[in-house]
Amino acid sequence: MSDGMPSVRHTANRSRPPSTEAVFEARTADEWISQLRAQVSVQFSFRSIVHSLFQPAGQAEIFNRHIFSAFSFRVILEGIQSLVADCDSEDFPILGVPTKSELRQALAQVQCCIANSPHLTDSERLETLLRWHTLCLDACIDSAYLCRSICARYDIAQHVCPVRGAIESDIDIITWVHTVDARRSLLHAIAIQEIVEQLPRGRAHVIHIPSSLFAAATVYVVFSLGGQNNVNTPSIIDWQTALATDFNSGLGPGQPDSISQFETKRYMRGEYSSIFGKMGTTQNLLYELNSMQKLFRCLCSQWGIAYDMADVLDQWNALCH
Repeated sequence: MSDGMPSVRHTANRSRPPSTEAVFEARTADEWISQLRAQVSVQFSFRSIVHSLFQPAGQAEIFNRHIFSAFSFRVILEGIQSLVADCDSEDFPILGVPTKSELRQALAQVQCCIANSPHLTDSERLETLLRWHTLCLDACIDSAYLCRSICARYDIAQHVCPVRGAIESDIDIITWVHTVDARRSLLHAIAIQEIVEQLPRGRAHVIHIPSSLFAAATVYVVFSLGGQNNVNTPSIIDWQTALATDFNSGLGPGQPDSISQFETKRYMRGEYSSIFGKMGTTQNLLYELNSMQKLFRCLCSQWGIAYDMADVLDQWNALCH
């Protein structure tokens, strides 16, 4: 009756971003009127925003001239999440879906905008980055697939990640932990844990926290089972560099890499492994898994699924020890 499709892709969303949060947070009628008059009419839709993200770097004009609210960022990230899910095809690519390198380019532009947005509170920025890191992790490897693979290999019953109808190939853990995507996944997993630990307790109701933390724990377990209980990572990570495709070139003539860019490139090339000696920060993944168990116990009071996640993590932890 409304002449709308019963189902539509997130990336085809024709809605426009809402007004800034300041309008809704006005404490008086005069302040509300003042904020309304200061509003600039938004002429573009979420559909055009997502489209602009896949243009060459520096050409995303919408991101350069509009300040997004936390709500708008959530909508944008859900649009990218739908593309990440479509891109996760092991047998052959799905028609019309961006490549993983194109998705990383889009995610890099979003991260820049989130980090520099003056209208996000500290808690909103952390929550938005938590979702961003989770999408980046799943753009490297489907964390649900990793969970199913580990549980199938070690005969562990789990109800967190339902088994799909098609038979999935088993993952070679030893080989995978030495890949570029594995190193990227680990950086995002560490960031996810750090963000969850920083979030105020009153923000534990955020819907993505349990699944994000479980995805991070899954990556830790895979590295541990792959023989890497202690890992070296850069002290400061340049996320734009971590999401890049080429780790050998510099920024260009007269533009040397910063320390964080240089160290991130070395890590992505695999030069932080034990054979090169210790660099940056050393993470003990077994210790971090114990910390995650405590975090899940806290989440159980708000999220029922956290009980199932904690149970699986307990069994994984026993395997790693």
